[in-house]
Amino acid sequence: MSILAEVKDISVSFAVKDLDATAKWYQDYLGFKQVLFRDFPEYGTRIVFLEINDISIELIEDQKWTSIDRPSPPQHTTVQGVSQVRFMVHDIEKVVERVKAQPEIEIAWDLIVVEDIGFKEFFIRDNEGNILQFAETFEPKK
Repeated sequence: MSILAEVKDISVSFAVKDLDATAKWYQDYLGFKQVLFRDFPEYGTRIVFLEINDISIELIEDQKWTSIDRPSPPQHTTVQGVSQVRFMVHDIEKVVERVKAQPEIEIAWDLIVVEDIGFKEFFIRDNEGNILQFAETFEPKK
């Protein structure tokens, strides 16, 4: 039996510099709702869990936090670790339109279409510089 045979969901955790500002960003711009907050003073950390639909994100603020400078796509995969978090959508053009109506959101790579594999994608950065990918699949042209 596979190790992942019992897994039913996946979540992502971001180490952040400013927990309050980042939680607010995800709530204001992406519609997440805070479901849990916890302070761990003995570890120098605070956490927030955010959810929307069946998506869960944990934000962790640590007093010893340090940043990495991840390049924008397509060079974002040149640094070790998770290069982006992908959100699958049904109408990417509508999402792009909504993002572009928010001048505070940094677009890391504008919409591209990869016809031969049936994939549309674009990338933004959250307020801390993490890269978020939005993608839609379609029937590839043959």
